[in-house]
Amino acid sequence: MDHPIRLGVAAMDRKARSKPMQNILNRIQSTGRFEIITFGDKLILDEGWPIVDVLISFFSTGFPLEKAIRYVEIRRPLCVNDLSMQTVLWDRRTVLGMLAAAGIPTPYSITASRDGGPSLAPDVVEDIKQRLGVDFSERVPESVVKMKGPDCIVIDGREFPKSFVEKPVSGEDHNVHIYFSTERGGGGRRLFRKVGNKSSEFDANMVEPRLDGSYIYEEFMDVDNAEDIKVYTIGPDFAHAETRKSPVVDGLVKRNPDGKEIRYVTQLSAEEREIARKICLAFKQYICGFDLLRVRDKSYVIDVNGWSFVKGNDHYYGASSANLISFCVDNVVPRPMRRVSHSCAPMGTSSWVLKTNITVFRHGDRTPKQKLKRSFKHDEPWAAPLFALLHGHTDEIILRQNLELVTAALDEAIALPGANTADLGIVREIIERKKGFPGTKIQMKPSFAKDTGELVKMQLVVKWGGEFSHAALHQAKDYGTNMRRDMLLMNKEALNNCTVYTSSERRVSASAEIFAAAFLDDGANGKPREMVVRKDLLDDSNAAKDLMDVVKKELKAMLRPDAPDADKRPEGWPADLPPPALMGDAIKEILLSLRETMRRNYENLDVDSIQTRWCTHETPALFRERWEKLIEDFDEKANEPSRASELADMLSHDGLHNRVFIERIMSDDDEQPHLARLHRLYRMSLALFGFVCPREYGISPEEKEQIGVLTSLPLLNHIVDNLTASATEKGRCVLYFTKESHVHTLLNLIMASDLSVVMPTLPPLDYFSSITFEVYERESDAPGAENGAPERSLVISVSEGAHSSEILFINLDARHALTPLPSRPLTTHMDFDDVLRRLSAHREKRRDTNTARGQIEGSAVYFGEEDVDQQTVPISGQIDEE
Repeated sequence: MDHPIRLGVAAMDRKARSKPMQNILNRIQSTGRFEIITFGDKLILDEGWPIVDVLISFFSTGFPLEKAIRYVEIRRPLCVNDLSMQTVLWDRRTVLGMLAAAGIPTPYSITASRDGGPSLAPDVVEDIKQRLGVDFSERVPESVVKMKGPDCIVIDGREFPKSFVEKPVSGEDHNVHIYFSTERGGGGRRLFRKVGNKSSEFDANMVEPRLDGSYIYEEFMDVDNAEDIKVYTIGPDFAHAETRKSPVVDGLVKRNPDGKEIRYVTQLSAEEREIARKICLAFKQYICGFDLLRVRDKSYVIDVNGWSFVKGNDHYYGASSANLISFCVDNVVPRPMRRVSHSCAPMGTSSWVLKTNITVFRHGDRTPKQKLKRSFKHDEPWAAPLFALLHGHTDEIILRQNLELVTAALDEAIALPGANTADLGIVREIIERKKGFPGTKIQMKPSFAKDTGELVKMQLVVKWGGEFSHAALHQAKDYGTNMRRDMLLMNKEALNNCTVYTSSERRVSASAEIFAAAFLDDGANGKPREMVVRKDLLDDSNAAKDLMDVVKKELKAMLRPDAPDADKRPEGWPADLPPPALMGDAIKEILLSLRETMRRNYENLDVDSIQTRWCTHETPALFRERWEKLIEDFDEKANEPSRASELADMLSHDGLHNRVFIERIMSDDDEQPHLARLHRLYRMSLALFGFVCPREYGISPEEKEQIGVLTSLPLLNHIVDNLTASATEKGRCVLYFTKESHVHTLLNLIMASDLSVVMPTLPPLDYFSSITFEVYERESDAPGAENGAPERSLVISVSEGAHSSEILFINLDARHALTPLPSRPLTTHMDFDDVLRRLSAHREKRRDTNTARGQIEGSAVYFGEEDVDQQTVPISGQIDEE
């Protein structure tokens, strides 16, 4: 062909923009022989589809398969996977019938139909009949099913002894049951889509089959090595296979740091390769996954899944792209010769093109944050040296260097009559011990009487930890690379018009720098790469301090064990856990028990030999110091809201970075089941953190909006200004990197903007969580455009980041890095101008609101350095890995 092959991707964004698809499409695009057109959710659901030469299209939740089939009938592109034939995968009966007709071995089975049998379109029925000789047009009479004793089911007069598998006929229903014979112990096991680290559970009372639908009863097979085989075809002549632990074994799923089930590449036999070839041809699915069992040197197919990609295998990505390129080049019909239905006029440019991506990121993985707080009253004469540190300032002072200024004031205070030497001494000791740690800082927070404005007290806060970890380095680099791949497919012009903004915090700016270096790194234009530090937009803010203090008191009251509704469980709260108000004391009990174990193990074990490699500058001594302090804090105030985040933070960190050590130091040899206390503590901490964290930024909708305005209105205004400016550009990308508080409060502001929200519940916002604003544009010759101006649509999506509720069960590599999860739509596609009006309404309503951060750098107070809110710095992309 003398022009690029137009390759259309008509699949829901979550699939079309996944990492496996990115890897393959980027390879195809790099040949220069293809123009790749990603349709996108809005076009797929709401618009006519553009003409393409080749179509990649497959069903997933929400995809309009009927519309896709009609499009293919009219436009007749070369389809990688036949769309009409994808409907047969929705019914396991048609799958079994086609497998049998194609001569593919399956386990012995009997079907009990109560719905008249499979229902397929007439043309699909005729196609299958002509090619495979099996007829699905006849209706099936209702089956008669009864039990014959405890170990046998009778279906239409045919006996089927246990053990057997009971599968719903719907291919979309994954609630499969296995019933075991009395000889095998009886009972049954429920299989289901993976939830956390479980894919099945045993039920000793599950004896009788279900009688409320249509099911396939299949012989239960004892598979070799307790493994299932996943096979992935790329055409009839290539197949890749991986093993996984069978869900029948114990129902526990082994996961890798990407959150994916662990699998191992395996070689297929000649017989299995022939099976793959037959499935690919029989189902007309060039790219197709199916499940295989190996039993005593024989292989059986138990399911055909349709479009499936291997995850995280570069060899497979290379083979896939090479095979797809050959398939397209060998089979595509030149456009002038292609038949196009005269009933449908040629379409204008109806594709929606991604024009703008604005994303707000939370920083990557960090070490646990630790702090010591002490308050001193202004009317105490001995506290005068500390108050002198304020130099008359009313804002919070943050001292990051020359911490000796504070220790000198502490020494002066200690020497004065009546001094609280205990508190002063503790603060001084901590500063001396932690001042050499990177990132240690001291905050001096003055408080004033509301009625008189007089200075009342000062809180001295020493903070350490919270540093950018080696896991964050991998997260940032991989995330930046993946987003670059996506942008090269969606709109490469945006890469040439990208601005990166970051907070001044070390862990945030490091995340921004590594991400940006990977995202922008093409080595082509030679322009200097820079990012902009915006403290006024992205640093911590005290603007909402008073309101957040009110919310904290409300939250404390909710967590009191003697509260009137202390026994109340929130909707969806785990039934086997205490309600939030009773959780603190339950956690405290486990922590005190674990402290005894920890102390005993530190005395009796060679702790230096438990874990050979430590990261994030830790040692066994520092590990113990962290946990002793945390447990002491819980012992003093178990129901303090902040305890929830501290505990979840520590458990998650040690579960990733110090798994070997925490599992040994926190367990007794005779503990049964092993690690039971630690695992229960982890579940309880996650549940409590999930309850507390979102409420820290407001409990009522009014509080959420007010705190959002005070904390993140400047950021939202900046985003709106960038969205407005993007309307006249070919492509724009704006990336903001900030801290957890800004991500939560910005999301609350968005939720208070009366937008078309489709996400049923807001996710947790873990490391590298993000909020993305994407603007799509359609040129003026598209149907529906007015006055020659392009149409614009905006969609907001959210990623929970590098989140897992099963950190203690993930199989880790040396990177210790969880992979940030893909974004999911928060809203529908909305009219661009309407969204801007709604987001801008906060600015109009709150013009007189004081959103000043209320902070000043100690270097400005004590050394006369300029405290600038905005500063441009180079992007080197070189951060030392620990």
